[in-house]
Order: sequence, then structure tokens, then C-alpha cells
Amino acid sequence: MKRYFQFSILSMVFTYLLIFVGGLVRVSGAGMGCPDWPKCFGRWIPPTSLSQLPDYIDPEKFNLVLAWVEYLNRLFGALVGLIILITFILGYLHFKSSKKVLYSISGAFLLTLLEGWVGAKLVDTVLDPITITIHLLLALVIIGLIIYSSIQAYFAIVGNFEKDSKYHPHAKNVILGILVCLFIEIIIGTEIRGGLDMSRKDNPLIEGIILLKMLGPFKYMHTILGFSLLGLTLYLRKIIYDNKFKSSPFMVNSVNFIMVLIFTQILLGEALVFFEVKPLMQLFHMWFSSLLIGLSVSTYTYWKISIEQ
Repeated sequence: MKRYFQFSILSMVFTYLLIFVGGLVRVSGAGMGCPDWPKCFGRWIPPTSLSQLPDYIDPEKFNLVLAWVEYLNRLFGALVGLIILITFILGYLHFKSSKKVLYSISGAFLLTLLEGWVGAKLVDTVLDPITITIHLLLALVIIGLIIYSSIQAYFAIVGNFEKDSKYHPHAKNVILGILVCLFIEIIIGTEIRGGLDMSRKDNPLIEGIILLKMLGPFKYMHTILGFSLLGLTLYLRKIIYDNKFKSSPFMVNSVNFIMVLIFTQILLGEALVFFEVKPLMQLFHMWFSSLLIGLSVSTYTYWKISIEQ
């Protein structure tokens, strides 16, 4: 059982690293570094010179750095898939009697297979914005399922660590509200990023802040949702610290991290506007959103365990 828990943590860490690497591929413009899949320029190992390109490839479309960045992303994705497969097998071996652990890791594994297929479709559709959004959302659901499974496994191993906790009646709805808002916020943010990419291609000489204004209500919806998330988190923190109730250190730390990350996200969001959407800021803005999803799933799982005493 402990081996499963260790691999579930490993799956979580490597999945977060893969989300970061995927974001790095996107902001570096390496998404089409390999124009075919699963090979790269018709080869299992990317070419290192123009002489190795197939005859049907235009040499002007070949960029050695971008090809290898995308290829290494694919290799790392295969490694993460293997780790999740091992975690799934260990879950099946050790947690047959725990449906919460087994079903969640099984779901994560099946969605990982689907995620690989969607990744291939990204190349076929030449980075279609809707496919990019689906690709990211699947990754977030996978990480959420892995986190839920690992916490439930920890519960099965050490016992109910939330047995002394008592949470405010509104806690569940507030946590679910945060999760829903986060997913909507991420969808809108991905659409904004896709819109900016297309606008840059059509208007390469226009400044980023003007391009943002051209996106219309999406930018304002994103900002409004950001402050709504801050309000929900502040309220959640207030009821978690309410002396009438009792919160575990797990819950307190998780909520505090959510609050810090949301403040950071708001600052990064404003910096993206004033500093004309710098790719590095964009990368961390996206990655911190995935961390927020994981922390929100954690808080929900702590609440869920507390009522199972």
C-alpha cells in the first residue's frame, strides 16, 4: 500500500512537470516543431541537419531547436504515461477493496491514454485552439484524480487524519465554487492566449496591450472571475479559521496556499498586461492555475474525509 502511495506522489509530481513542459513548448512556439506524429520529420529520432530531411519537407520549415524541444516533450510525456500505468497496476493490486482509490486512479490512467490521442490530434489539426483547450483540461482532470487517489490512499494507510475536524456547513459549496470558477477561468484564459497568438500573426507590429483590448469582453470576464475567486478564497479562509469549528493542519495549509497563489495570479495577470504578455510570465500564469486545481481538489478531499468519521 505504501508503494502505491509513493508512486501516486511520483505520478503527481511528474504530471505537474509535464504540464509545465507542455506550457514551455507552447510559449516557445515549438508546438509544431515536429510536423508529424509519432515520428518527427518522418524519423524516430529528429534530424540534426537539413540533409536528413525527407524530400517532401520544405527546408525552411525545419528548426532544429524547436524540433528537439517538441520531441523531448513527447518522450517526457511517454515517461509520465509509464509512471501512471505502474501506479494504476499497484492500485489494482493493493486497493481492490477501496473504490475511491481504485476508481480515481483507473480514471486517471484511461484519461492519460485519451490525452495521448488528443496530443496526436493537436499535430493533425495544426494546434487548433479548441483542441489545445481540451488537451489542457484533460491534464487538469488527470492531476485532480491522481491527487484525490493519493489522499484517499493515505487515509487508508494511516487512518482518518480528519477525525477531529469539523467544518462550516458552507465549506463544501465554497470549495466546489472555487473549483468551478477555476475551470471556467482556465478555459477563458486559454481562449485569450489562443486569440493573442492568432492576433500576433495577423498584426505583428501592434503592441500586446492593444491586442488584448481587441479581444473584447474575454479579458474583462477573466479579470472579474479572478477577483471572484479571491473573494471565495477569503471567505473560505475565514470559515476555516472560525473558532466555532476545527480544521486540520492539512486543510489550513491548503487554503493558505490557495490564497497566496490567487494573489500571485492576480499580480501576474496585471503584469501580463503592463509588460505586454511576456512568454515566461504567461507560462507561470498557466502553471500556477494547474497548482490551484490540485490544491482545491485537496481541500475538497479533506472535507470529504472529515464527514466519513
